[in-house]
Formats: sequence, C-alpha cells, structure tokens
Amino acid sequence: MHGEEPQSEAAGDVATSDVPPMRDLAFSMLSLLIDAAAAHMRIEMAGVAPPVKAETHVTASSMREARAAIDGANALLAAVREIMELDALRAVEGMLTQLQIEFVRRAGRAS
Repeated sequence: MHGEEPQSEAAGDVATSDVPPMRDLAFSMLSLLIDAAAAHMRIEMAGVAPPVKAETHVTASSMREARAAIDGANALLAAVREIMELDALRAVEGMLTQLQIEFVRRAGRAS
C-alpha cells in the first residue's frame, strides 16, 4: 500500500528468545485465575491470596466472579496440561481442588 515500507518476512516475527515458554505463561495465567477466585471468595490460600482475618460475607456477584475464574482456570489447564511440568501441574490441580471444594461449601451455605 502507499506510504508503507515493505517488510521482510522476519520483520514481524519475535525472536524466540523473547517469548517465555508456554509452560511458564500457562502457570502464570493459572496462578492469576486461582488468585482471583480466592480473592472473590475472600479465602486464604497459602502463597496465593492475601490473608483474610475472618471469613467475611461474600456476595452473589463475587461468587459469580469466583466461578468464572475457576471455570477459566479449569479450561486453560485442560488445554495446557501436556506441556506443564509435573510439579506445577500438581500444585495447580491441588489449588483448584481446594477452591472448588470451598466454592461448593459456600454455595451450599447460601442456599
């Protein structure tokens, strides 16, 4: 097009050394989703969410947000399971299990 300089094939490519491995990106994204779910439910998870002094009331809106974060983490985990390191996979699965159990416990209490 007029006014654009021609680009070489490699000009738009990012050097592979500039891109973190997918397993690291996946772990970071999973950690963020897990942290968001814990924060919305206002629960403490070792090394994930900030400590909560006492269990506080969680709104229906917060529970919907927590559910979305948990569902997103589960979907992402299913997509990247094969590339994750075993220790990271076990850690994420353990945290997600804790979150899901707490979600069900709190949802049952709200009924």
